[in-house]
Amino acid sequence: MTFQEFKKELFAQAEANGFSDYEILFLGSDGFSVRVLNGEITEYKSTASQGVGFRGTIGGKMGYASSEKMDASVIGQMLENAATNASIIEEEEIEKLYHGDKSYPEVNAYNPALNEVSASDKIKWALEMESYAKSLDPRVKMADFCTIGNAESEMLMANSYGLNLSQKRNMASATIFARVAENGIMKSSMEYWTGRDFGEFDYKALAEKAVEDALSYLGAESIPTGAYTIAFDNDSAKDLFAVFSGIFMAENAQKGFSLLSNDKVGTEIAVPHITLRDDGVCKKSLGSIAFDAEGVATQQKAIIENGVLKTLLYNLKSAAKDGVKSTGNASKAGLGGAIGTSCTNYYLVPSETSFDEMISGVEKGVIITGMAGLHSGINPVSGDFSVSADGFLIENGKKTKPVEQITIAGNFYDVLKNITAVGSDLRFHSMGQGGIGMPSILVEGIRVSGL
Repeated sequence: MTFQEFKKELFAQAEANGFSDYEILFLGSDGFSVRVLNGEITEYKSTASQGVGFRGTIGGKMGYASSEKMDASVIGQMLENAATNASIIEEEEIEKLYHGDKSYPEVNAYNPALNEVSASDKIKWALEMESYAKSLDPRVKMADFCTIGNAESEMLMANSYGLNLSQKRNMASATIFARVAENGIMKSSMEYWTGRDFGEFDYKALAEKAVEDALSYLGAESIPTGAYTIAFDNDSAKDLFAVFSGIFMAENAQKGFSLLSNDKVGTEIAVPHITLRDDGVCKKSLGSIAFDAEGVATQQKAIIENGVLKTLLYNLKSAAKDGVKSTGNASKAGLGGAIGTSCTNYYLVPSETSFDEMISGVEKGVIITGMAGLHSGINPVSGDFSVSADGFLIENGKKTKPVEQITIAGNFYDVLKNITAVGSDLRFHSMGQGGIGMPSILVEGIRVSGL
């Protein structure tokens, strides 16, 4: 059945079975990836999947169901599952379907030219990337996880109020993991590229960066415990802000899982030169979307502007609870999953200061380039974190020796108040239906434990 045929039959049966309103969500995806190692293909994937999700109100409560098949034979069971699901819900807040917005942002997230690149070309690039990386230095022992691929997805959403939305997206990606060794010590570094045009992909530049970074970690040592100024590079800043993104979700605040709340909107929670945004459409990101998982138009908005909390992130239910409008941040963990909240394009607004300029005034500091234990070593409610890390020393304003076996500890709410500088090197990483991007940042007040 086509989507329109399935929707028509599903909606007719939903009404006949006592649902007062109802919604259908279709998700389809296609993907290709190839991984090589030692000049041979070790993994070759060509995948395609699709499924439909249903939400509907029955007995005053919202029920969910899903199916991987889009066929008339599954409709009865889907409606029965949704009705059963609704009957066991004990929450007092009533979840509602959305009537739609007058307009939605224009998003150009699909490049048909990606489909014109042959599998043989992608295999050739992966093999050449691995071979080139291994040729750069005799200390390069392996270039594993050498992967090139592309994927596309389509989302269709409609409901009984006349909502009818669609969006198609695609992207390409490449990854290389360079492993180097010297005097029995092995170090590694991963580098990745994402885009919508393989014409912009430079496998040599990607391999060179991965090898250069891996070599730079050779000779790493721990450092004495003490007070250091910390510079998070853009990747580690991204990881830190991502793991604490939940503090800005209104549903978490309402459940007591964040120290923020709607009452704190308008108060200063960061230094004045910090602006943290969550934009549905962002030219620098591949994660732009026009509507969220409830069909609400996404928005351009500052979460923090010049240090002041401007808004939390809302879906329809959490917005109704605080008496505000949804910010277009509803999400679903899967076709049959309940509505939650997530970021769209979440990023710190960069400055015009380069990384080298940013650290030029630091007499004694550490550049953090990687962290481990970000999920086990954090408290998402209090904001406390204590994680192992590695990176480089900063001595007299210059990046010097590689550093390993250290632990950094602090509090994310304090980080927001102790960022002394923001870099210009904003870099996005796509995630699900959005993206996260951070520039490098300079922070005081983080404890470093080493020797």
